[in-house]
Amino acid sequence: MALRGSTYAASFRHRNFVSARPEHRSFLNQTGQEDLHGFYQQINQDSFDGKLPDVRVNWGDLTAADAYGITHFDRGTPYLMELDRETVRSESFALDVIRHESCHIATNHEAKQRNEDPHGPTFTACMARIQNRADND
Repeated sequence: MALRGSTYAASFRHRNFVSARPEHRSFLNQTGQEDLHGFYQQINQDSFDGKLPDVRVNWGDLTAADAYGITHFDRGTPYLMELDRETVRSESFALDVIRHESCHIATNHEAKQRNEDPHGPTFTACMARIQNRADND
């Protein structure tokens, strides 16, 4: 989590993954911001019973952050989720990143109260819960 005054971001980090496969370029070209937001809304409904706040989801250049996804918060309130347009190149990977970032949204307040790492036990439990839920559907 990178601190910036009262604004901070939780991120899903990566290691220099780049794919130039044609189907990846096609996914990126065919998937707009409204599609990403629709993925978020579906994950929110399926995994969090619609209880997460509505957050914008955009493509972004996260090269400098070395991240697949980042969720931006202001005073504890999420306001933007970004997915890296260079590395998130399939629908299944986009869904994985959005699930990960959604767990940051769901656990941010509790993890801060417990003074936990953003990827600590509260976050890990969230990820396990939504994976278990997805496996049982």
